[in-house]
Amino acid sequence: MGKQYISTVSAAQAHKSDITGVAITNKYTITVSSDGYANFWDNKQVDVHDPNDHVVKQDIGSKGLHHVACLEKTLGGSGVKVVVVAFTGFDGSTKLFYYTGDDISTWTEIDSSRFATSTWVPAFYNNPVGNRDSLLVSLVNGQVSINDVEYEVTDDGKLTGVKITDTGAFNPNLGSFPISLAVSATEDPVFAVGYTNGDVLLCELAKKKIIYSLHSSDLKLQGDKSSSVPRVLEFSPGGMILAVGRDIESAGTISLYDVVYGENIGSLTVPSHSNNTGIGGFAHEGWILGLSFNGTGEFLASCGYDKVIRVWNVDTKEREATITVSITDLEDTEHDENTDVSVVSGVRFINKGIRGGAGGDANDGLVAISFDRGVRWYREAGGI
Repeated sequence: MGKQYISTVSAAQAHKSDITGVAITNKYTITVSSDGYANFWDNKQVDVHDPNDHVVKQDIGSKGLHHVACLEKTLGGSGVKVVVVAFTGFDGSTKLFYYTGDDISTWTEIDSSRFATSTWVPAFYNNPVGNRDSLLVSLVNGQVSINDVEYEVTDDGKLTGVKITDTGAFNPNLGSFPISLAVSATEDPVFAVGYTNGDVLLCELAKKKIIYSLHSSDLKLQGDKSSSVPRVLEFSPGGMILAVGRDIESAGTISLYDVVYGENIGSLTVPSHSNNTGIGGFAHEGWILGLSFNGTGEFLASCGYDKVIRVWNVDTKEREATITVSITDLEDTEHDENTDVSVVSGVRFINKGIRGGAGGDANDGLVAISFDRGVRWYREAGGI
């Protein structure tokens, strides 16, 4: 292992219930919880600050949230910066909001009545060459709703609204639940949908057409003949690699696929001493709940039910770092070490130049969320 990560700050009792999702903008770390709130934590503070002194909390008005996705854009022609955020709740609804600049006081709800029920995962496509972006929302019937994101700007350059326009649906007729969804950030975008029957479909966004079906060839526990579940999907920044985190019984694997050719180009594993494991090993000794590439695509962070964060070298397929999370990391939190609930439910890289404090310009950072209601920030050691 070649990297070390230093804990910088953490927020104990960051939410009133399990923290279930995390997203990053230049200004904020956004976390969501089954308490129905979205918290916006200021990325620009120094390492020694108390995060709870610099957080904006928004009541999304849902019976608990489980996914968050965001689109950060500076509009060509007007120079207006807008952030669009999508939240999906346990009531099946997906709600959409936007704000301008980094000013949460401009918080405005977008009409999302079409997504009042039966949705699961939202994802945005941020078009690198224009102002016409896309919102994808997976539906419990197996389809993916595909929509244009349009910005209403006055002649003098003021943003007056954001409109979501239906452009159709992707329907593979699999009869399976779409548990995961991701979109590439490339000029010719593709998206991937993972289904509970084990399939991952790689598709062209413009044509809503399947390019490849990626079936699991991962390890299975001895005697297990069922398909593995692709719980998490993540495209590399250049869009050339798709990482798939799958459940294999109580463990998790990570497979990497070449997007152009649809080929499995390797798996990320650590040595296993379990008698239930066949040849090789797993990436985590529990379900994988989060994946995140860094800004260059050289490294992939993963996290899961085993209370561990791992950082992988994508080229060598070797593990670069392991961070074990415990409730004892958090101050002012009552805990019982025998019933630690620090399952790491999400992880995101924070690219160089975003996070304030020592090393923020020189090193990648990480943020992790967990079921112990804590948010933890880290930075790579050295290079200050």
